[in-house]
Amino acid sequence: VYDPFGTNGVGQAATPGMIALGTAVATGTNAVRSNNTIAYFLPGNIGGVTGQFQYGFGENGAAASGTKANNYVGFRVGYAAGPLSAHYAYGKTSGATAAADTKYTNIGASFDAGVVKPMVFWGTEKNGAGAKVTGLELGLVAPVGAGEIRAAWSKYDVAASSNDATKLALGYVHNLSKRTALYTTVARVSNSGGAAQALNGAVTAVNNKSTGYDFGIRHSF
Repeated sequence: VYDPFGTNGVGQAATPGMIALGTAVATGTNAVRSNNTIAYFLPGNIGGVTGQFQYGFGENGAAASGTKANNYVGFRVGYAAGPLSAHYAYGKTSGATAAADTKYTNIGASFDAGVVKPMVFWGTEKNGAGAKVTGLELGLVAPVGAGEIRAAWSKYDVAASSNDATKLALGYVHNLSKRTALYTTVARVSNSGGAAQALNGAVTAVNNKSTGYDFGIRHSF
C-alpha cells in the first residue's frame, strides 16, 4: 500500500525481497505473499489501530525433512484513519539451517492530501549468513481528471559493498469505468559500484542501466 505501483509491472519497487545485488541474494519466497497461511487481523473499531499476525506452512520437501524450511512468520502493526496511514512490519522465512533464514523489516507511511498522496517506504532484508540489502522509496499518487499520475524514486544498498542501484518510475492510469482502466509506465534502473540490477528478469551489464515500459488494460472482476 506504500508503493504507487503496487506489486505489478516495471514501476513497482524492487524491494529487498525482489532483488539480487552482488552477494546479497534475496530469495523472494515471500516477497509479495505467503502460501498456506493462517492470519489474524485486529478488529477495525479500535481507534484506527490496525494489525495482523500471519504464519505460513512451508510444506517441506524430502530434502528439508525435519526442518522448518520455507515456513513463514510475520506481523504488522500501525495506524490508519482519515488521511494518515503508517505501519511497521517484520517477517521471517526459515531456511534448512539458521544461515539460510531470511528476515524482513519495513516501515511505510502515506498521507492523502486530496490533490496528492505522498508515501514513503523503507525496508531491509538480511539472511543468517550476514548478507543484507536495504531499500528506500519515495512515491506519490496524484489524481488528474478521470485518472491519476504515479511516480516513485527508490535506492537500494548492499551492506559492506558498493553495489548500489537507483530507480525512477513514472506512470499514468486512466479510468474508463469503476472496474476498467488503461495504464502506462516507464521505469529506469541505474547501477553503480558493480551492481547489475535489471527490470522484470532482464539482464544488463555491470554498472549499466535498464529501462522498461508497460502499456495495458486492467479489469477488476
